[in-house]
Amino acid sequence: MKILFISDFILAEEQGAKKSTIAHYESLKDIFGADNVQVVALNSTYSSDDINIIYKKVKQSKLKILESILLGVPFLMSKSDENEILRLCKINDYALIFVDHSIYGSVIEKIRKVCDTPVVSYFHGIIQYQNEQFSKNNKIRFRDRLVWENIKKNEQDTVKYSNCCLILNERDNRNLEKYYGVKSKYIFPVYYTDTAHIDKNVHTDEFTLLFVGGYFWPNIQGITWFIDNVMPKVKSQIMLYIVGHRMEELRENLTRNNVTVVGSVENLDEWYNKADLVVGPIFKGEGMKTKTCEALMYGKRYLGTDEALEGYEGLDDYRCNSANEFIQRINEFCESRPPKFSSEMRKLYEDKYSPQMAKKLLLKVFSDVGVQNVSEE
Repeated sequence: MKILFISDFILAEEQGAKKSTIAHYESLKDIFGADNVQVVALNSTYSSDDINIIYKKVKQSKLKILESILLGVPFLMSKSDENEILRLCKINDYALIFVDHSIYGSVIEKIRKVCDTPVVSYFHGIIQYQNEQFSKNNKIRFRDRLVWENIKKNEQDTVKYSNCCLILNERDNRNLEKYYGVKSKYIFPVYYTDTAHIDKNVHTDEFTLLFVGGYFWPNIQGITWFIDNVMPKVKSQIMLYIVGHRMEELRENLTRNNVTVVGSVENLDEWYNKADLVVGPIFKGEGMKTKTCEALMYGKRYLGTDEALEGYEGLDDYRCNSANEFIQRINEFCESRPPKFSSEMRKLYEDKYSPQMAKKLLLKVFSDVGVQNVSEE
């Protein structure tokens, strides 16, 4: 029983969505068998020796993206990509097609015309909502508007032609209804494949805060606010470390006496293990924040805003939405110095945001869309 997995994140630059995509891929291999999941990797930055990746498309130039839009195909896909996907669907008797983004609706429509394989589409967020947020905080170029119109039409078609849409949380479901007039019955939260190497014996004299996030405007906006409004008023022994893809580009602007910008790292174990608290001062965005899940995976207490905690259960006691709330809670933890590792946070990850949780829901979804005997694979 073979399935097709279509993704533009699996070989992309490091980002939260990529972590989710890899978790989905691992879950599908667990359910169907590692050799039964064939992968179409779009918009790829990196190479891979994974033999299951049967088609790979390198990241497109801006000119190629414009060409795709003018040809009426999704903006991260060329006409040749579309033709290859349709060819694969015609010649393979796939039991399922899993599309790991909401922006390929026109291709899903064509897939449904060439085969009767059920299509399950995963929404990393509602892109229409994300674009509206972006437009309120940034200058919009003509090219952006062309891309947005392409996304809007394709996201609409994804809703229309997919057998099932997996939505991250209730907010996304409300936005799905707002923009496209339907709601999904499947809430499928962020989860992580457990890659944490936890060391419970790390000790530091300083009280260590950690922010993890890549060079993306809500992260930049949020951590800049935090440095300006929170860090000047916390206790002197408190140090903040900023880790994330390309964040070293902000080193000159964000470094302070109690702030160190680490930037890109190969491995996060060291930074999570030494952290007393992880902070998430995120005020804009959509979907769910994957870094919240990652902190829980490492057994870390996570102080976050409403946006950072959107879609997560069991974290209301760690909610901070103002500078004073962050300052008060951080100073309290600094005084009490609880263990760096929290078994409560780790258990929350295992119960709610782990592959074990995901597998149960995916088995139900696949059964509902007509994939036969999937639980026996």
